[in-house]
Amino acid sequence: MELRKASALTHLLMHEHCLSRGWTFRWQSKKRSLGTCSYNRREIRLSKWYVELNDEDDVRDTILHELAHALAYERYGRKGIGHGIFWKKVCVEIGAVPKFCSKSDLKRPQYHHKYVDTCCGMTFRKHRLRKNSRYSCPKCHVGLFISKKEKIADRSAKELVNEILSA
Repeated sequence: MELRKASALTHLLMHEHCLSRGWTFRWQSKKRSLGTCSYNRREIRLSKWYVELNDEDDVRDTILHELAHALAYERYGRKGIGHGIFWKKVCVEIGAVPKFCSKSDLKRPQYHHKYVDTCCGMTFRKHRLRKNSRYSCPKCHVGLFISKKEKIADRSAKELVNEILSA
């Protein structure tokens, strides 16, 4: 589905279900979640990746799913958070499928990883790197997601340590 159509549909459904006042819509770049509802920020969010890869029916159901979260929270407060009975009640009321979304039948983004590295015949992929974390190959323990110069130095240091230990 096109992003502009999904945006228009989201705003239309928010207005139709009286959620436009105080609530906003925005895009997110998540690749493991179709949409989210932020209760604190009063935002409905959709993943650009999933919207672009899936058809209108799937996207519409995701929008209704997230609207049901917002409406359940508005009506029942903290009791409406999550996929409980109040959320299911709102889902039925607005026409959403009242179940936790299954992503198994939806198209997922493939190979959109920002960080890709290869070592020992294996390819490692990450969307983001955590601060203060060091990633290494499970076989040879050489650092991953570092520059080639750093990798050569890391490998040389490991070989030197192994040489010293084996002597």
